[in-house]
Amino acid sequence: MLARCRSSTCEVNGEFNEIYLSEVRPDIKATWTTDIEEALTGADFVFIQIRPGKNEQRSIDEHICYKHNIIGQETCGLGGFSFALRAIPAILELVAVAQRVCPNAWLLNYTNPEAMVSEAVYRKFPDAKMLCICDMPIGQQDVIADYLGFKESDLTFKYFGLNHFGWYTHIYDKDGNDLLPKLRDDVLSGQLTEFEDVTVDGEHDDYWQKTHNNIIKGFKAFPQYLPLTYLQYYYFHDEMMEQFDHEFTRADYVLAGREVKVYEECRRVISNKSTRDCELVSGHHGNYIVDIACSIIHDKKDRFIVNVKNNGAIGNFDHDAVVEVPCYIGASGVEPVAVGYVPVFHRAMMEMQKGYEKLAVEACLEGSKEKAIQSILLNKTVPSHRVGQAVFDDLLDANRDFWNPKFYE
Repeated sequence: MLARCRSSTCEVNGEFNEIYLSEVRPDIKATWTTDIEEALTGADFVFIQIRPGKNEQRSIDEHICYKHNIIGQETCGLGGFSFALRAIPAILELVAVAQRVCPNAWLLNYTNPEAMVSEAVYRKFPDAKMLCICDMPIGQQDVIADYLGFKESDLTFKYFGLNHFGWYTHIYDKDGNDLLPKLRDDVLSGQLTEFEDVTVDGEHDDYWQKTHNNIIKGFKAFPQYLPLTYLQYYYFHDEMMEQFDHEFTRADYVLAGREVKVYEECRRVISNKSTRDCELVSGHHGNYIVDIACSIIHDKKDRFIVNVKNNGAIGNFDHDAVVEVPCYIGASGVEPVAVGYVPVFHRAMMEMQKGYEKLAVEACLEGSKEKAIQSILLNKTVPSHRVGQAVFDDLLDANRDFWNPKFYE
C-alpha cells in the first residue's frame, strides 16, 4: 500500500503498481492511499523513503552551499544538515503512527540522511523494530567485485564506519583469501586508475563514474583501508568543488533527468494498461531492501551492512552511537558483527562526524540555533564559523516551512 504522496505522483505510483502486480503477481492485491493510518494499519513490513521538500528543496540547499563555496550534497555537507532537519520530524511522526497501529511491523527505512535519521529514531523509539539501511555499500561492493572478477555475493566484505562515512578492511573470497591487498597493489602500482563504465538503472552516469573513480584516489591517498565513495567529500573537498557544476547541481540533474523519465514511463504504462516493455528497473536500491525483508521473513540470517547502535561492535568508539557495520539479519532481529578496535585516524574522523550528527539531531528536536552552529562547525566540509553561520542563516530562511518552528521564535 502506498501512502502520503503528492496527489498527482501518488496516483501515478499507485496506478503503476496496481498494473505491475496484476501482471507479475495477480494473487497480490495492490491498493494505495494518502492516509498514513490506513496504509500502516495491520502492516507486517513498512518500506519507508520520504523526501520532505522534494528534490526542489534539495536543489535550493545545494545552491546555497555552493554560493558559500562549500559542497552542496544531500547527505554529507550542509545540504545533508538541512535535509536532516526536514526529514527527522516527518520520520518521527511516521514511526509514532506505526508504533500505534502496527507495533509489531518491521520498519525498513531508506530515507536520507540515514546517519542522522537513525540517531533520531533510535533515540526517540528505542524499541521500534526499525532498520535504517543504505544501498551505497552494496553498490560499491558490486563495482569492486566486478573488477576482481567475482560476483558480489561470492565475496565477504568486512567494513566499519558511519553511514556514507566508512572503510573496507578486508575482502574475502570463499576460500578465505583476502583480496584487498591485490586491490591495493593494483591502485598503488597504477594498474587500476579507473573503473569500467559505471551505470545506474542500466545507463551510464557520469556523476557515479567520477564518484567511483574517486574511491581509487582515496585508497591511493590512504591505502590502509578502502574508503566508501562519499569520503571523497571529506578527503578532497577542494577538488570536489572543482569537479561538479555549481550552476546545475546533482538535484537539478535528477529533476531534469531521472524524475522526468520515471514518471513519463509510469504514465506510459498506465496509458497502455500494461508493463510490457517497461524500461524501469529495480537495481541495487530496490533489491537491497527486499532482500533484507526476505531474510527476516525466512529467517535466513543473511549478512547486510546496516545502521545500528554500536553497543561494542567497534570496541574503541562511543557504544551509544549509531554506526554502520555488517550484521546478520533474521526473524529474531539484527546481530552486529564485532569489528574490534579501529585505528586512530579513522576513529578520530568518525568521532568528529558523529559529534556533528548528534548535535544536528539535538538542534532539530530542540530548535536550538546554538547546537545547530556547534554541529555545523564539526562538519569537515565547513572551514570556519563565519562560513558556517552564513550558510545556516540562508538555509534557515529557505526552510521556514519545514524546520522546527522554535528556530524562528
